[in-house]
Amino acid sequence: MDVDKIYMCSSENMTQIADKSISLVVTSPPYNIDIQYGNKTSKGKVVESKGVKYRDKMDENTYRSMLERVFTECKRVVKDDGSIWVNIKNRLIDGVIVPPFWIQDFFQDMYLKNIIIWNFDWGGATNSRFAPRYEFIFWFVKDKNKYIFNLDDVKIPALNYRPDRYKSQMKNPTDVWRISMVSGNFEERTAHPSQYPEQLIERIILAGSNPGDIIMDPFMGSGTTAVVAKKLGRHYLGYEIVKEYCDMAQERLDRVEGQHDI
Repeated sequence: MDVDKIYMCSSENMTQIADKSISLVVTSPPYNIDIQYGNKTSKGKVVESKGVKYRDKMDENTYRSMLERVFTECKRVVKDDGSIWVNIKNRLIDGVIVPPFWIQDFFQDMYLKNIIIWNFDWGGATNSRFAPRYEFIFWFVKDKNKYIFNLDDVKIPALNYRPDRYKSQMKNPTDVWRISMVSGNFEERTAHPSQYPEQLIERIILAGSNPGDIIMDPFMGSGTTAVVAKKLGRHYLGYEIVKEYCDMAQERLDRVEGQHDI
């Protein structure tokens, strides 16, 4: 089986990937929130056009059926001690918040280890409710007792460390992760409209895999999962149907290769 590849096709049928060959799946699927990415709008009209354009809107049944097929394939290719991490957020539908706990319906044959809150410091504004500043990360494992979890690799400094009480000044991160969204002045920023930060994926890959493992992202986007996997000495596989995003990912991967050559 080939590794270190991004296939420009749908992940609903992963014929290129063998059963139980992937240590970790991490992804952020389309949110289906009826936003036309790539255009800046004002009062319902396009006032500026830039970047790759696509409309994140499907019939709800079609959307969930697509995700079910993708996640069924993800479960097939994940090893018995592997895990699947899914970043997804609340949706505002007809003026009402719909939380994404329905995602658990696709993982009845796996075990939920954590629901992580990704808290960030900026985002969309609203005057009709409190401004949203978090998303969810669902962490599922195949075996609830035997799974990869490298806690020492992701421990953080304890603010209230007491040498008389604790053996180390490093502690386990909580299930609330405060990590900034990718701002326009970040070096890692691309033209992708919903790019998640390398720091977020780094913690997941360090905790949920070992060097040399294969990391897979069925909705690769601008390639953040592949880039971080490569930086951390892992292999990557992924799927992306938009050519411009595949090109973005390859450019980022080429830069990582160039940095290693220096």
